[in-house]
Amino acid sequence: MPYSVDDTTARSRASVADAAVPQTERSERRSEIRELSPSSGRSVPADAAADEPSTAQPPMLPPASRLAESSAARRLIAALVERGVDTFFGVPGGPVCPVFEAIRLARGARLIESRHESHALFAASLFYRATGRVPAVVVTAGPGVTNAVTGIASASLERTPVLVIAGDVAWATTGGRMAQDSGPEGIAIESILRSITRVQVRAAHARSVVSQALAALDVAENPVHPGPVLFVLPLDRAMESCEATVVTRPQQSIVNEPPREAVANTAAWLAQAQRPLIVIGAGCRGHEQALRRLVDAMNVPFVTTPRAKGLISERHPRSLRNGGMAASMWARRYCKGPVDVCLALGTDLDDTSMGPTRYLGAGGRLIHVDLDARVFGRNLPTTLGVTADVGAFAAALHAELGHTVLVNTAARIAHREACDEDPFDLPEWASDVSSPIRPHRLIAELQEAVGPRARFVSDIGEHMLFALHYLTASSPDSFHVQLNLGSMGSGIAGAIGLALADETRPVVCIAGDGGMQMAGMEALVALRERLSILFVVFNDGRYNMVHHGMRQIFGEASQYDMPPVDFAAWARALGLPSAIVSQPGELDRQLVASLLAGGGPALIDARIDPSVRIRGGGRVEALQHMSMLSQQHAGDLRAPRVPSEMEGAS
Repeated sequence: MPYSVDDTTARSRASVADAAVPQTERSERRSEIRELSPSSGRSVPADAAADEPSTAQPPMLPPASRLAESSAARRLIAALVERGVDTFFGVPGGPVCPVFEAIRLARGARLIESRHESHALFAASLFYRATGRVPAVVVTAGPGVTNAVTGIASASLERTPVLVIAGDVAWATTGGRMAQDSGPEGIAIESILRSITRVQVRAAHARSVVSQALAALDVAENPVHPGPVLFVLPLDRAMESCEATVVTRPQQSIVNEPPREAVANTAAWLAQAQRPLIVIGAGCRGHEQALRRLVDAMNVPFVTTPRAKGLISERHPRSLRNGGMAASMWARRYCKGPVDVCLALGTDLDDTSMGPTRYLGAGGRLIHVDLDARVFGRNLPTTLGVTADVGAFAAALHAELGHTVLVNTAARIAHREACDEDPFDLPEWASDVSSPIRPHRLIAELQEAVGPRARFVSDIGEHMLFALHYLTASSPDSFHVQLNLGSMGSGIAGAIGLALADETRPVVCIAGDGGMQMAGMEALVALRERLSILFVVFNDGRYNMVHHGMRQIFGEASQYDMPPVDFAAWARALGLPSAIVSQPGELDRQLVASLLAGGGPALIDARIDPSVRIRGGGRVEALQHMSMLSQQHAGDLRAPRVPSEMEGAS
C-alpha cells in the first residue's frame, strides 16, 4: 500500500514539544518552515533575513539553590566543565541528586536525561566517537549503577573514554544499614566493575573530590588504553563544603614510534607479495589522513573491518569494501587467493572482524600493528608484531616508500580479478521488485532518500548484516556500529549521541523490531532534544538473527517470533511523525522530507520479508571460521536449501 503520514502526527508531536517551552517560544516555533535536503538539515525561519540582527534573549540564570556553591558536587562539575567535560548523560536518583543539581546550576554544562543507564553509556560512546570530547555519565546508587553495567562493558570493549559518576548512600558516616548501599558492605560496585573499568575511585573526603575525579579522568584518556572509569561520590561527601582546588592537566601525547627495521621489512614484503592485503580496523579511527596517504601510495588492496566501515571510502579504487561479518563478495574472492602478506592495522582480528574472509593463507606473513601487544598471535599466527601508534606507523611506511607509488603487478591483477563481478550478494539488489520489500531493496531506497550528508548507525541484529554489506560508506563518520559487545539497543541509543555531536546533519538509525522493543523509549530523548534522527525499524516480527542462526546450527528451531507490533502507531503515541513502508518504491526523498519537516525525530515502520539472508556472513559462520565450534559439527553448518527464486539471497 502507498505510504501515508497521519496529519495528527505533527499536531501530536507539536503538543508534546510545546509543553516544554514558554508560550512566546511556541508562537515563534510555529512560524518556522523546516526543510531537509541533501545539502542541509538546518531549520530556516520563514521570515528570517540574512543580515537581520539576532533578537534572542540572553540565557536566564538558574534560580537560587540550597546546594551551596562551595559544595563538593558543584566544585566537581565546575572543574569538569573547565576540563572540557561539559556533556552529561544519565538518569537521576536520590543518592546522586547533588550532582544533577550541580549540573543544572553550572554554566556550560549540558544534561541529556536518558531513559536507561546503559543507554546513556551507548549514547555517550558515539558522542565521543563523533566529537573527540570525553562525556560523563551520571547514575545513582544501587539499580542505577547496576543498570549501567552493560553500557560500561560496551564502552570498555569499544575503548571509549567515559567518566562514570555513581552516587552512593552515606554508609560510611552513618554506620547503619541503608538501602541501595553500593559500598564494600553493600553490593561492592567497585568489585563488580573492576574488570570493565580502567580504574575505580571512591571519594574519600569532600576536599579531595575534584582531584580524585580528575585523576580518574586522566586514566580514561590514556591513549594507550582508553576506556570508562568509575568515580563513586557518596551523598554526604557531595553535599559537604570544601575549598576550591586547581589541578593541572597532564600531557597525554604519547606516540609509540615504530622501529625502522619493522617498517622497512613491511614495505619489502608488501612489494614482493603475490596477493598482499591491508586490513584497516577501528583502532585506526583518528588516523584517517595518514591511512589515506598510505593507501594512495600503495598498489595494495584493502578491506575495513565492520567497526571501521568507511574510515577509508569504500569508493576508493583499491577498496575491497568490508571484510569480516557480512563481507563483500570482492573481499571474499580476494581472500580465497590465498593472501600471502597481510598488514593488519588497529584490529584485534576477532571473529566479527574476520568472518568468512580469512586474511592470511597457510605459510603467509602477518604484520600486525597495534598499541596493545596482547592481540598479536591470538587468532592468526603473527610474523611481525609491531607495538606502535597506527598513525605513526602509516606515516613511517609512507615515508619509506619515498613518496612514490608502490607498483605490485601481481596485486593489481589479483585485485582486478576479484572485482570483475559485483561486490554484493545479489547483483540486482537495488531493483528487486519482490513483495513485501526485501531488506537489500530497503537499504538501497533508504540511502538514496536521505542523501549524502546523512550519518548511519546500526543496531545489532540481522538488519546490521544488510547495512554492513549493502550500504556504501564514503567518509569516516558515515557509518557507526558498537559491535565489540554487540548489545541490542546500542545503535538506537547511540543515535542520540551521534545526533548531539552535530545537530545540522540527519542521523539514520537502522534498527530491528526486537531492539526497538528494548530501547525504543530513547526516542523520547530525541524528541525532547529535537534531534534530526530517522529511526527505520526493520520489522520482521521475530529475533531474526537468532531464528536463522539456530536453524543453521540445528536444522530446525523455534521461530523466536512475537505478536506483531505497529511501530508507526507507537511512534505517533510518543509524538513522532511516522509512516509504514511495505512495498518497493514507497521509501523516497519526499517521504523522508515530510517526516523530518519538523526537524525530527521520526520513524519508518518497514514491514520486510524476514526470509532473506546474506550468504555466509553471519555470526554462526564467524564462529565456525574461528574454530569455536568443533570440527565434527563445523561441516554441518551450512544454510538450509532454499527455493530457487531465493537462490543467493539466504
